[in-house]
Amino acid sequence: MSASPRTARTRSSAPRGAQARAQSRPELRVSAEKPQSPATFPERVRQAVTGARPRRVRVFHFVCALVFLAASLIGSLVLRTQMVEDSFAITETQQSIGRLTQDIQERQTKLDSLQASLPQKAQKLGMVPGTDSLTVDLNGYDASNSNTKGNK
Repeated sequence: MSASPRTARTRSSAPRGAQARAQSRPELRVSAEKPQSPATFPERVRQAVTGARPRRVRVFHFVCALVFLAASLIGSLVLRTQMVEDSFAITETQQSIGRLTQDIQERQTKLDSLQASLPQKAQKLGMVPGTDSLTVDLNGYDASNSNTKGNK
C-alpha cells in the first residue's frame, strides 16, 4: 500500500484531484554539490559574529559559554588549593609561635631562679653585701674648670 502525497486542505470549490496536483510538495533530491565553507579561522569567526549562519552562531555561543565555565571551574580549584596551602602555613606558624612563647617562658623562669640564687652564691665566694648605696651628683661639675686648676 503506497502513501498518497501530502496536500493542504482548502475550502475552495475546485475539484479534489486538481487541488491535490496544484498544492503537492515538490520532490526532495540529494545534491552532490558541497557548500563552500570559509577556509580560515578569522573568516569563520566573522561569519559567526555577523550572523551569516545562525546555527553556527548558537554553537559558537555555546562553546564560548563552555570555555568560560571551564575556566571558572579551574580558577576556583586553583584558588581553593592556594587557600588550603595558606591555611596549613598559618597553622604551622601558629604552632611555631606557641613553641617560641613556651621557650621564652622557660628561660624567663630559669633567669628568675638564677637571680634569686645569686646572693647565696656571692656569700659562698666570700662577698659581702653593700649596706648603703652611694650616688655621685655631677650637676655642678665643669670639666673645663678642673683641667685649668690641675695645670697651674
